[in-house]
Amino acid sequence: MSNILVDGKYICHCGSGKEFKECCYQPSPKSPLMKKGDELIELLDYGYWFLEKGKKKKAFDTWFQLWEGLKLDLRPECRDINSMSYMFDECDLELIYDWCQRFGMELGYAGRKDKNYYHKRISYCKEFCSIFPDSDEPIIYNMRRALAESQFAIGNIAIGQILFKDLAEQYPTNIWSYIGWGDMYMWPLCKNNSPDIEKAEQIYRIALGLGLNDESVLLERLEKCKEYKEKS
Repeated sequence: MSNILVDGKYICHCGSGKEFKECCYQPSPKSPLMKKGDELIELLDYGYWFLEKGKKKKAFDTWFQLWEGLKLDLRPECRDINSMSYMFDECDLELIYDWCQRFGMELGYAGRKDKNYYHKRISYCKEFCSIFPDSDEPIIYNMRRALAESQFAIGNIAIGQILFKDLAEQYPTNIWSYIGWGDMYMWPLCKNNSPDIEKAEQIYRIALGLGLNDESVLLERLEKCKEYKEKS
């Protein structure tokens, strides 16, 4: 016997008059992997809590534990971060998707004070792109851009140049490849490097007039270049 829909609520088929979820509903038992997924979501939450408290090292230690746990139970066919529905429900999978990018971003922020975090960011982003190469374009793009930025940040300018050039060629409609690339010369992440306004301007101008989205940001950067050159 099926439940009866009354005023937007499913009334239990047993005749009690109560809503089904408050009566005879019995949730399906979770598989061991789903339980493991719940544990990983707890680590995700703990990491955010540590960040809010300003305890970044504990947050990163917790999130690296999450990352290692995530990799431990990967299935061979799982080449997209969104294909892990065997471990997470839909809501938790969205949290994991968002976290993957947030983790890389937070490692980048931490790297400004401690260069070791740039090295960890490079390892993490490389692993993500290798393990989940079929993930959707925005997340792969962001991981690859983080890789290029981090190479600049640790002083590997030649490698960073190659990575940004590849990014611009493979995502020709994304103006942020050029903006991010030029920014590495306008505002160097590596303390040993001085700004190179001429180089930054040269890179920005490559994308100028191509009709790409956010060209206004590019124009703002070029105006900054002009201001810096007038002051020097």
